[in-house]
Amino acid sequence: MSSKRTHLKRERRIKVIARLAERDGHHCFYCGQLFTEFAQVTIDHYVPYRLWRGWRQENLVLACVVCNETKGDLLPWPLVWLLLAQRREAPVLAA
Repeated sequence: MSSKRTHLKRERRIKVIARLAERDGHHCFYCGQLFTEFAQVTIDHYVPYRLWRGWRQENLVLACVVCNETKGDLLPWPLVWLLLAQRREAPVLAA
């Protein structure tokens, strides 16, 4: 998680977490750890913030602190695989 990023204010953060938990459940998106305390929850940008700036919920998931810090600004492997698969399927254009 980048320290340069603008963080959500507490009230907004609570609302976003509640919406994400309703959408995805009360667990870490990456490791599945169940959240029992509010302090365990972080909001992660699935596609890193440096690549997709903003706070659109389509790009947000709930993550435990360890998973969020481990992932950092990296693309998740499932997304990388999808991008590579599309690249291999793309037709080669003649020059």
